[in-house]
Amino acid sequence: MTPTSQRVLRILIAVPSVGLALLAAFAGPQGTLVGAFVLIVLTPFVVLDPASRLTTLLLGLHVVNWLSSTPVPTTTRDWALTFVAALALLTIHLAAALACALPPAAPLPRATVVRWVGRGLIVVGLSVPVWALLVAQTADAPPGLPSMTYAAVAALAILALAFWVTQAQTRAPSAPDQRPR
Repeated sequence: MTPTSQRVLRILIAVPSVGLALLAAFAGPQGTLVGAFVLIVLTPFVVLDPASRLTTLLLGLHVVNWLSSTPVPTTTRDWALTFVAALALLTIHLAAALACALPPAAPLPRATVVRWVGRGLIVVGLSVPVWALLVAQTADAPPGLPSMTYAAVAALAILALAFWVTQAQTRAPSAPDQRPR
């Protein structure tokens, strides 16, 4: 028998996944029912086994479906829909990750649920100012190619990550063999 907490996590994977698929199909001008159908068909497999690679596939397909179905946000409505899509993706991700943290037959401890909800709220709280800044920036967009700006920011982020990874590897001390002989 599956505990209630595990069933709730499965619901928190299924409902946002189906909702996001339908939102992309009907809210976006290029949304298709085929894309929504594929995502809705894939969702039960993820619900049954959130630890599988299908969870990553589902999240990736949701992103691709959203980006191909909706235009680049230019209005407050578009940004609000994008924020709702991001919340749905975060909910799917967190629910699947938490479902994998313990065996499926184990009930989730209250402290674990509180910690994960807190982490999710921190992510949302940190995202809201960025989202609001993007909404404000869209209202008074400067001339130029925004895609080049985003590409430059992404390149800098990748460079910073590469630098951080190489520095972390070079700083790791190599302990000499301390075994007695």
